[in-house]
Amino acid sequence: MKKVLVTGASGLLAINIIEELLNAHFFVFGFLRNPKKFPLKNHQNLELIIGDISQSSTYLEVLKKTDIVIHVAAKTGQNILQYKEYKHINVNATKELLTYSIENNVQKFIYISSANAFGYGDLENLGNETKPIKAPFNTSLYAMSKLEAQNAVLELAEKQEQTKIMVLNPTFLIGKYDTKPSSGRIILSAYKKKIIFYPPGGKSFINVKDAAQTIVKSIEFGKHKESYILSGENLSFLEFYKKVNKALHQKSSFVRIPKFLLIFVGYLGNALRFFGLRTDLSLSNLKTLSVSNFYSNRKAKNELHHQQNKIEEGIEAAIKWFDLDRK
Repeated sequence: MKKVLVTGASGLLAINIIEELLNAHFFVFGFLRNPKKFPLKNHQNLELIIGDISQSSTYLEVLKKTDIVIHVAAKTGQNILQYKEYKHINVNATKELLTYSIENNVQKFIYISSANAFGYGDLENLGNETKPIKAPFNTSLYAMSKLEAQNAVLELAEKQEQTKIMVLNPTFLIGKYDTKPSSGRIILSAYKKKIIFYPPGGKSFINVKDAAQTIVKSIEFGKHKESYILSGENLSFLEFYKKVNKALHQKSSFVRIPKFLLIFVGYLGNALRFFGLRTDLSLSNLKTLSVSNFYSNRKAKNELHHQQNKIEEGIEAAIKWFDLDRK
């Protein structure tokens, strides 16, 4: 039985990956800081390891028993003011984990990056793995940290053939087990709202279950030194909110937020950050809401057998997870 170490085990994507791994009869080490945030039931093929990804001493022993590493853990908060906070976890800790994985003869190392490390596109010209990062994500501290980590991972992959290394780049995840909540806040923002305000842009929304299943498939089908975008439905925010509204069985009116207002709030956020206030508001973050942040999943479909199901399934799963259908 293959043994898989999954980092960031209390997060939305990692929990779904662990569930898929257990269903596929892998033994899983779930590496996390707080086991109280882990929602899955006890399983004979699951062992939770408490530790800090920035402290190698907390995972070195388990690496000796590990065949495959799926590295999901990352600093994702959008209110961080300095790049060095992201770099410490997203870049330096990733490089250290990969280095120790190679030293311990781990067979495969799967790094979970972000689709925004590549250039997005519109419906006529979707973003893909060949396009470089573009504005406004090239000024996003988080996106740039994921790109730097991704480049470092692929650079190490070029130097050796012993450990098979690949990068997977999910888009915006929707589904169950959103413990923070993280991406699920977009659904919560629509709950019981008579008026839903939506930005002018759009995203590639993917059911987290679809992403997790493909990540597990990549253990068998993923190629060394390759990157794969995992995307779902490319939708405007209005189209997505209409699907959420329907799933919630509510009638709401929709009002578009003007782009100029988002830009104004972005400048305001930058001013607050200048004075040391930690806030999600920033010019780069607000600009992302005005672009068609769309991606192709053709490569993942062709090589990883990625299956794209309707995003409604992810929306409904999230609604049940948040217990909104009973409130």
